[in-house]
Amino acid sequence: MTSDPRGRPALFAFSVLGLTIVALAAVLMLPLELPIGASFWDTYIYLDGAYRIEQGQQIYRDFHAPVGPLSYVLFGLLHDVFETANIVLLIQWCMMLVTVPVMAVVSWHAARRGTWTVLALLVPYLVFSILPFNVVSWNVFPGVDGFGYYNRHGAVLLYLLVAALFFVPSRLALVLVIATILLALAFTKINAFAAAGLILFVAVVTRRIGLATSAAVAAICLGITAVLQLTTGVVSAYVFSVLRIFDNNTGVLFQNIMFTVSMRFDVILAAGILALYLLWSQMRGGTDLVAVFDRPSGRPVSPNVLDRDWIWLGVLIVANILYESQNWGSAAFISLWPLLVVFLLARPWSEVQARPALALLIALTALPTFTKVAHSAFRAAATSVRDASIETPNLPPSINMSAKDLSVTGAGKSRVVMEQHRRAYERYAREDILPHYWLYFDHRFQINVLETMNEVIAAIHEREAELGRRYEVIDLRDFANPIVAAMQRTPARGVAIGADPYRAAFPLTDIEIGMLADSDLVLLPVCPVTTAREKLLADHAEAYAGFRRIRLTGCFDALENPKFSAAGQGGT
Repeated sequence: MTSDPRGRPALFAFSVLGLTIVALAAVLMLPLELPIGASFWDTYIYLDGAYRIEQGQQIYRDFHAPVGPLSYVLFGLLHDVFETANIVLLIQWCMMLVTVPVMAVVSWHAARRGTWTVLALLVPYLVFSILPFNVVSWNVFPGVDGFGYYNRHGAVLLYLLVAALFFVPSRLALVLVIATILLALAFTKINAFAAAGLILFVAVVTRRIGLATSAAVAAICLGITAVLQLTTGVVSAYVFSVLRIFDNNTGVLFQNIMFTVSMRFDVILAAGILALYLLWSQMRGGTDLVAVFDRPSGRPVSPNVLDRDWIWLGVLIVANILYESQNWGSAAFISLWPLLVVFLLARPWSEVQARPALALLIALTALPTFTKVAHSAFRAAATSVRDASIETPNLPPSINMSAKDLSVTGAGKSRVVMEQHRRAYERYAREDILPHYWLYFDHRFQINVLETMNEVIAAIHEREAELGRRYEVIDLRDFANPIVAAMQRTPARGVAIGADPYRAAFPLTDIEIGMLADSDLVLLPVCPVTTAREKLLADHAEAYAGFRRIRLTGCFDALENPKFSAAGQGGT
């Protein structure tokens, strides 16, 4: 009786995953301070969305979100357990509640091919799951990337999908893994789900997965979504929200694709040359690497003539370009990695050394994404040692960030300028330009967002104490509203969180206007006044008829509901 060849490699994989989970849980128990990064606003969406769900609001009915509900639910679960853990890590790691079990299944089946195979799949999965960094940096100063979390989540899920297609021969395991990934993608990032659809379509056409497997996956996915729809109604509401977002973003796909190609030209060029090399090799009588790889796997489905290495690489290039066209700079193209591992495993290492062109092209395709993320992580760790803390005692302790001392000092000085010269910034807004092009990527701007929110919370408490009133329903006319979660008040309904007025904020319905009119206080950030902030206010103005504009701090005005007494108001 022979022992299972997966024994030691599988034990290695499970040990690594188990130790990783323990280590990450230990880190979440620490009050870890992280260096703030560019365009940090996506971070607040999760606190806002999870709090609204916790308060009983129904996503896509009481509020709209630019992505699916799964991330908010998973983040909320982790946040309940690790209340003081850094919010960036909670958001980045929440999807591992789904992906770790999937990676364990993939590792179990990949272990047949040895420990090095398991390691080749585990390392990129862990790196891109753990590190909160995008491939493209938008600021000269290093820091964690507090935006694009859902894009990184989607990229990791696509990575696991490709890994499952090539390394999981068991039909039952493949059905469960693909169904899990598809549901997670559908309820996380819909365009990642579309990219997965393209990949799976080719998998069916090439008979990498059979019709029975496809039918089983479809039955599970449709069954679970039907249950969710019947019990919560979230599915139809989510689809309607997606259609509204799509309607807001038509006409720019080609432009986005060209931008993607230019931004990730290094990987796309190397992968494209590799695909041409594989095609040229087969035209000269060479063997197909995918077919060679599949021979010892015991796949239950017979491959056909389209199940070729260069075809698969081309399909993954196209799928990732389409995905990245809506997710600039995150972690797309990592789903090529499992296929590159397939190429390396298809040949003995001695043959790979004898034909270095293949290994070189694989390295040029894989390494840029890996090294850029690793470089960002090392820079942030190395240079944040002497960072200054961003003091925000009125915000949740999980928002624990730092920045360069010159950025913190510069932020404070810039606020004085913006307060004293508001009319100049209003003129910028009227001209539909930013005071400087990279405003949202400037660390000083992100520091000001945090510090002015901290200040306005204190000002609200002072005003309530002075006037003997309580503002229960509070809204913030900005990208997201973490202030309500920090104050434990009631979020206004009828809003869009992640409210980019040009992409993800919709024309209000009559019902939404009525919901917003119930707000007690609507906060208006003015440091600086920007076109986006002014447009958000103008788009919602109908709901605030009769509200009185007051000044709370130098950087925050507010609209107060007329139901409150006018006595003692410091109107502007």
